[in-house]
Amino acid sequence: MPNFNRLSETLTQNLSMNKARINCLSLMIIALITAQSSNLKKTARHLPKGGKTDSHYRRLQRFFAEARIDYDQLALMIYRLFGLGEVTLTIDRTNWKWGKSNLNIFMLGVVYKGIAIPLYWQMLDKRGNTNHLERCELIERFIKQFGKDNLEMIVADREFVGEKWFNWLTNNHIPFAIRIKKNSKVKNHHGKLVQIKELLRHVSHQETYRHGRILTVDGCLVRVFAKRDKDYGLVIVATNQLETVDAMTSYAKRWEIETLFACLKGRGFNLEDTHLTHLDRVSKLVAVNALAFCWAYHVGIYKDKDKPLKRKLKSNARPQASLFALGLDVLIEGLHLVFFNNDKTVFRQLVSFLTPKPMKIGWG
Repeated sequence: MPNFNRLSETLTQNLSMNKARINCLSLMIIALITAQSSNLKKTARHLPKGGKTDSHYRRLQRFFAEARIDYDQLALMIYRLFGLGEVTLTIDRTNWKWGKSNLNIFMLGVVYKGIAIPLYWQMLDKRGNTNHLERCELIERFIKQFGKDNLEMIVADREFVGEKWFNWLTNNHIPFAIRIKKNSKVKNHHGKLVQIKELLRHVSHQETYRHGRILTVDGCLVRVFAKRDKDYGLVIVATNQLETVDAMTSYAKRWEIETLFACLKGRGFNLEDTHLTHLDRVSKLVAVNALAFCWAYHVGIYKDKDKPLKRKLKSNARPQASLFALGLDVLIEGLHLVFFNNDKTVFRQLVSFLTPKPMKIGWG
C-alpha cells in the first residue's frame, strides 16, 4: 500500500487540523478524484487504504460531523497555489434538492484562465436568491483576508442587483460589472421613467453599445452597455466605472463560475450525488471538492504548457477542451501508477501541484 504522507504533510503546512483529520482529508481527496463522486458510500469504496468499506464510510461520516475547517486558511492556500494578486471576483449560486432538503450554495470565485477558482462560499438556509447582507459578508471575507487593493472588480449575473447592494459596492469603492434586468427603470432624455430596454431597442447583434448618458439604476449612477446575443437576447450590463469604454468584456468573465460549477458537478466530482443535507457538512464537502478541483486544474494548466490542447471553438468562443479535464485525467493516471506500482516519484510530482512551485511531470 502506497504511503500518502507527502500529501498529508502539504495539507498540514496550510491547514490547522490534527493528524488524524489531515490523514482522512488526504485520503478523501484522492478517493474523490478516483471515484469522481461526492457520494460518501461510493467514495468510501475508493479510499486507498485496506479495510472494509463500511468502516471507511463511518470514518468519512465522522470527519464531516466532527472536523473543523478554517476556511480562511483554505482560501489562503488556494490563493497562494495559483500565485494570485489583484483579481476579478465572480459570484453566483448553485442549488439542488435532495429529498425535502434544499441545498443552496452561494459561491465566490476568482476569474482565472477560463474557470473560476473557488475561494469562499456560504450555505444558504433557504431557497432562492441572496440578500445584500449575504453578498456583502462574502465580499468582506475576501477583503479581510486579502485586502481591498487585491480586488479589481466584481462581475455577476442579473440576480445580483438591488439598491442597497449597488450602493454598498460604490460607497466602498469596489468596481462592478453586473448584468441588469431589461425591465429596470431609468429616466429617458425627457425625464420620464421607462424600462431600460426602451432605450436600447436599436442595439444590433453586431455591436456592443455604450449608452451615451450616465444613468441611475437601483439608486446608483452607472454606465450602461448592451448587446444582442443569439442565445440570451438583449444583454445589459451596468458598471459604476463611469469612464470605462468596455464593461461587457469584463462581464463576460462571469461565465467562468458556471464552468466551475460544471466541474464540481457533472464534469468532475458529481457534487449533487451527495446525500448530506446538514449545511455545515455540505460546506465541508465543498471544501474537499475545492481542493480536488484546484489540484486537477493546476495540473491541467501546467500540462497544457508542455503539450497545448487543440481547442475547437464553438460559436460562443468557449473552448471545448478543458484544462480541468486534462488535469483530472493526468491525476487519475498518475494515481493509478502510485496504487499499482507504489511509485513514490510520481506521487511526489503529483503532490507538488498542491504547493506554490510544482515539479515537472515525468509521464504522459
